[in-house]
Amino acid sequence: MSSSADQPSTADKAAPSSPVRKSIKPIVLASHPGQFNVHPVPCVWGAAEPSERGPVIASTTDFMNKNAIGTHNGAYSTYRAVALAAGRYPAGFKPDLTNTQPVVHFPPRAGWTGASRIVSIDPWGHLAHLVFKDMLVKHDIRPTISITKAHISLKEIEEATLKGRIRVDGEVMRNASRPTARR
Repeated sequence: MSSSADQPSTADKAAPSSPVRKSIKPIVLASHPGQFNVHPVPCVWGAAEPSERGPVIASTTDFMNKNAIGTHNGAYSTYRAVALAAGRYPAGFKPDLTNTQPVVHFPPRAGWTGASRIVSIDPWGHLAHLVFKDMLVKHDIRPTISITKAHISLKEIEEATLKGRIRVDGEVMRNASRPTARR
């Protein structure tokens, strides 16, 4: 038989150790932190003019006026969140968009507008800092698409051109050996 002296007293029992918890402020990646007091900037998707359509705001620095699902920079927003948590990135940072216009003229297409159409491209996404310039002081408006120019050298294209399956048009296909992707 065991006596009560053999049993540890409740005073002898150690409380389970609990780690010291710091208060950590969550870093919002893509959604509204709360659904109250949110006033998204109007966006009439499908409108033919930028002034009628309005900007796409997907920035986490302007979350009260955000009108898009997701965030600028897509998957890179995770790196931004890590840099914020590490204290290596200013919380309210806005990029300088000076001289970021496209290298080639790429106007919106008629097929990118219309209320009944399903359009997944922002017609003014590459010109957002220009067409919504007056709104930049109040809102964090960033490009949603980019435009570039490339010279492509593919043996399959060269062969198809030489065999007459693709014709040299002087614009996209400048010569038989080096097509140029302009858009």
